[in-house]
Amino acid sequence: MSQTVVLRIPDQEYIQVKQVAMQLGYAEENLYLELIQEGLRNREQWLYMKKLKNLSASVSQDEVLALLDKAPDNEPLVEDKML
Repeated sequence: MSQTVVLRIPDQEYIQVKQVAMQLGYAEENLYLELIQEGLRNREQWLYMKKLKNLSASVSQDEVLALLDKAPDNEPLVEDKML
């Protein structure tokens, strides 16, 4: 299901979207949809990171170090080594 939404866009952004859509060979509508989806993903990631930050504030440094002590002492994989 889709909804119709009226959105006021400043002239400069409208011109820019029109130009980018033409360069990409997109319909303007598809570019707007893609931009909205990308923006929503970014905001969801930001909210998730904020939630993780708040969660990490409730864990002490000693608890983190105790957890890391339980991890095996293995060499990193070749693809994980920094050159």
